[in-house]
Amino acid sequence: MGPRGQYGKLPVPMDTSGTRARRPPLSPGFIGIIVFKFMKCAAFLLVGGVALRIARLPNHSEPLEIARAFGIDEGRVTVRHLAAILSAFTPGQVEALGLAAVVIGLVFAAEAICLLARLWWSPYFTILLTAAAVPAEIYEIARRPGSARRYALLAVNIGILAYLWKRRNEFRRPAPAER
Repeated sequence: MGPRGQYGKLPVPMDTSGTRARRPPLSPGFIGIIVFKFMKCAAFLLVGGVALRIARLPNHSEPLEIARAFGIDEGRVTVRHLAAILSAFTPGQVEALGLAAVVIGLVFAAEAICLLARLWWSPYFTILLTAAAVPAEIYEIARRPGSARRYALLAVNIGILAYLWKRRNEFRRPAPAER
């Protein structure tokens, strides 16, 4: 039959007693990365959902809708600032930004789920996507060097890259001779 079982699925790893082999628990570093990716997913999905909702509003009702979405006073400076930014875009552009945020959120979810499932290639996937974001973060720091949040995000992403590179083969199963 070959390496695949009767129904075309790869065989489940078994230990010497014939029961399913238990995977070692995820390390705290991987758990932290997974939680971080899910948090980024939630943030992008929230922003994308709000942007998609705002794209369908009549002009100049953005402050009220932003305040309702986040449960804050519409007179706050941040709400007015965000509304002023959004008013510079057409509804189609706001919708495109919302869709892009949703797609990015789903990519973060895919990263986290693949790491959680311990797919052997998931650290490489996360390394590639995280490394792709670093130049944009450096550009943002160069544009606004006074933002501590941007430096912190860059440091977290570089830390994730270093950790994943060091442990990139943790999910690979040992060769049959090593078992």
